[in-house]
Amino acid sequence: MTAISVADNGILREWYTARELAELKLTGLPQSDRKSLIRFAERHDWQSTSLARKRSGRGGGWEYHIDLLPEAARSELQKRITLERHKADNSLVQSKRAIAVQNQQAFNARQRVMMEARAALLVEIERRSIISGLSRRKAILQFLEDLNLYRAGLPTSDEHSKDKTDYAALSEAVELAAERRNSLSLRSVYGWFSARDEGGVTALAPQIKKKTKSLAEVEWFGEFLKFYARPSKPSIAQALGDYIETLEDKSFAPSYKQVRTALCKLGNVDRVRGREGALTIKARMAYVSRSTEGLMPTSIYTADGKTFDAEVAHLLTGQPFRPEITSVLDVFTRRCVGFSVSLKENVIAVSDALRRASVEHGIPAIFYVDNGPGYRNKTFDADATGMMGRLGISKMHSIAYNSQARGIIERFHGSVWNPLAKSYVTYVGRDMDKEARKKAFDVTRREVKEFGRSRILIEWDAFLADCEKAVEQYNDKPHSELPKIADPITGKKRHMSPNEFWHAQTAKGFEPVSVQPYEIDDLFRPHEIRTARRCLIEWNTNKYFHQDLEQYHGDKVIVAYDIKDASKLWVREIDEVDGELLPGRLICVAEFAGNEERYVSVSYEQTAIEKRARAQKRRLSDKMDKVEDQLRSDLMLELNPAENINVLDGLSSIEHEPEPVVELIKPQSSVSTEPARPRKRIFGSDEELASWVIEHPEDLTPSRKKVLSGCLQRSTSLELFRLKGVDVEALRNVLRTAA
Repeated sequence: MTAISVADNGILREWYTARELAELKLTGLPQSDRKSLIRFAERHDWQSTSLARKRSGRGGGWEYHIDLLPEAARSELQKRITLERHKADNSLVQSKRAIAVQNQQAFNARQRVMMEARAALLVEIERRSIISGLSRRKAILQFLEDLNLYRAGLPTSDEHSKDKTDYAALSEAVELAAERRNSLSLRSVYGWFSARDEGGVTALAPQIKKKTKSLAEVEWFGEFLKFYARPSKPSIAQALGDYIETLEDKSFAPSYKQVRTALCKLGNVDRVRGREGALTIKARMAYVSRSTEGLMPTSIYTADGKTFDAEVAHLLTGQPFRPEITSVLDVFTRRCVGFSVSLKENVIAVSDALRRASVEHGIPAIFYVDNGPGYRNKTFDADATGMMGRLGISKMHSIAYNSQARGIIERFHGSVWNPLAKSYVTYVGRDMDKEARKKAFDVTRREVKEFGRSRILIEWDAFLADCEKAVEQYNDKPHSELPKIADPITGKKRHMSPNEFWHAQTAKGFEPVSVQPYEIDDLFRPHEIRTARRCLIEWNTNKYFHQDLEQYHGDKVIVAYDIKDASKLWVREIDEVDGELLPGRLICVAEFAGNEERYVSVSYEQTAIEKRARAQKRRLSDKMDKVEDQLRSDLMLELNPAENINVLDGLSSIEHEPEPVVELIKPQSSVSTEPARPRKRIFGSDEELASWVIEHPEDLTPSRKKVLSGCLQRSTSLELFRLKGVDVEALRNVLRTAA
């Protein structure tokens, strides 16, 4: 029901209908309904007086003047109109305040400063009027006179008053408040008072007289942006020059200052549109922060790969390379539940990280990842064979090129893997000194080429140990996004660590969906669908056989395989549950080439293979010796030039030779009798040379160093060294010392 108003524009209404009087429920009148009030009016003969009139308009009826009402009713009406006026006044004040606040928010700095300065001056004048009992006009004149006296260095009217005015501050306020510098008059102050009394303090702000053009009104600006908003990021001068060249009439070209002023009117985001890509601009724009409230541990796992920002030694070759690390985090607790290190981010690396996370911490409900090939593939998504379906995980992909949506995992990379990379000499991040980076690059390549390993390259096993340690430290470190607790040792408030928050949820009764030991291998093996034909399954160009597949000829089956062992396949039926294909009963474990028979026994075959391999190795060794003999010219026996004549020494004992011959040879005998130079040691193999150099490092010549450095770069030579008991690390140290 709509409330009956007792006033029109703040004036008390004089005429009311019977229905309106009944709804007002005034004291002294019937308060039941309209009919009761009509009977009351007839009983008191209201309609026969001049204070009753027929209502105009549709429906007719009577209206009654308020003078017909009892005294109590008229008093109550008067109180109600007073209350309505008060509410209206409050509403008007609130609306004025809202307008004032809105206007004040639109003020620039100059308007705001002038408004505040003028308000301060008016307060000072009103203070004088109250203290001295002066009228407003006399208070203004006294203020202006005292201000002039202060500037002239003469005594003011309140010189000896204990409440002396701070004229220095007022003089500064006058400079800020006046339109023209130091020009303040009675008329201008009166104008400020009138404006304030009518529109509030915000009315004291000066109006902006000069209307500036909007960028839409600047005709040349749109064409200029075509040359300025480019990814090459040309300077203003360059873009302006290119734009002017397109103008037929160069007199209409804007100046450099005009262009710069127009660009300043653009916001920081609009100013770089076209000069920066959408991804870069997105980093400047507003974002939505996601809340983890209502989640539980293992509700959502998020994963992402990162190329490590430092070089380590390759597991197989020892060459410097940057591994790929795939990390898996629990979104609710921020705990790192698993990671995998590989050559690149692929499905095998992601599967290994997810396997570790699921086995050690529980299977997640949602796996939140990006759109990379390591996450969007048949191994994860395929019907019946996909890992997501077998584990009961719902996989979600973030928006393409939207790394901000994965801020949790991106922050983890910056908190864990980046500091670890910076702890290595081989760090290659952007903030690494270029000179130091080049030096490390040259050292690693040179040492790997000479010794097969580099001292500054961390070995693979040590790198994995560092990764484990870094993850453990992260999980035990307080995280700013987690709740606060009192430290049990210091008693001070601090944030919980991911491990503490995880254990707190476990204490509240949380139990993860764990993987049973007997399920680990089967659940995490990749699955594919194949067709069985004549007890055979073809996969990866190999054939696998089992007799139990005979009744499945021509049927599609699910095969699971081990990525590290291709000797067998696990074959299962395909079951359909609620329209979804799932792995069914295990049929058999098919063996590789299980239906083939060998012509000879395995042991004999193996013996023949080994015999052939030894012969092949001997031939290759002979070829290597011939090639290396050509390179080791200084390792061969060096004969003294004089020793070539030693064959003539025996001629001196031949008596039948003529005397002149003996005399001719005699001078040479003195040469042949000199002691021969010490011969260089000849080694039968590289292993002997290596052993000798380790024991006698002082005998290491440049040629021997060259030979041994080549051996350290060949895996076959390294294996021979180990079989012969040569200490490879000791040999490397000797070569490094000689370097």
